[in-house]
Amino acid sequence: MKELTAENEVCLALGYFDSVHLGHRRLIETAGGFAHSKGIASAVATFTNNAYKVFNRDEKVVYTYAERTQLLNGLCDYVLPMRFDKRLKDCTAEHFLDALTAKYRIRAIVCGYDYLFGAGAEGDAEFLKNYCDVHGLDCVIVDKLEYDGVRVSTSEVKHLLADGQIERANTFLGEPFMMCGKVVAGRGAGRMFDIPTANLKIPVDKIIPKRGVYGTECVIDGKTYCGATNVGGRPTFDLTKIAIETMICDFSDNIYDKEIKLYFYKYLRPVTKFDTPKELSEQVHKDIHWSNENA
Repeated sequence: MKELTAENEVCLALGYFDSVHLGHRRLIETAGGFAHSKGIASAVATFTNNAYKVFNRDEKVVYTYAERTQLLNGLCDYVLPMRFDKRLKDCTAEHFLDALTAKYRIRAIVCGYDYLFGAGAEGDAEFLKNYCDVHGLDCVIVDKLEYDGVRVSTSEVKHLLADGQIERANTFLGEPFMMCGKVVAGRGAGRMFDIPTANLKIPVDKIIPKRGVYGTECVIDGKTYCGATNVGGRPTFDLTKIAIETMICDFSDNIYDKEIKLYFYKYLRPVTKFDTPKELSEQVHKDIHWSNENA
């Protein structure tokens, strides 16, 4: 994903875009449509770090910056990375906009109706609109988006993920919830089940869905494989440490230390303690063929 430079005349979408949900996508599409009508590029500003920590909030992100840039690729022309730190937190709303417009060739700004910025959240959509009017910039405010009477928001997505409602969360996100991470050595359970296993190491700030077993797809070197992922402990083996362990269908390569992408489609069952490893193996073989049940 290309980063914005001072050379590009753009319509800039402002926000956190933590989850790139349907509301975010509509905002980004609005910016893209406006940019196209003016013959300029579109750009999305987003934070490279966990901004919640600056407010001393122990809250995870739905998507890391690296994951977000993958999702934004194709939705906009450029990404504008910003690190949210104490300096930016204490910056006034006007100074924040002054700094942006001084550094970049911003012709228009798009934000959501509930956008807040500046020290103490003094800036809002109306403040932004007035600023743009004074400085000769176009400004578009995007209304809220609801689904089944519920406002599409990152907080709602997080609630659904925490509750194991992965299919509804995917509806709000606009595509399956995903994780990117490196495959690390595990306990070798896959050999016992005769199924290749990938244990995924993810960033500490990344949200993890409700403990359970999920129907997933794994993308390795551009190829997609079906499988099932255990999120949680391994009680059959008296292991309580939380792990993200994926059993992969029709795969045999060694992928240790390789970066892979995991898509979550369906909550299959809770993490269960089986009486014997054989019973667990039988269940795992059923789990990995979850997609056949929906065919």
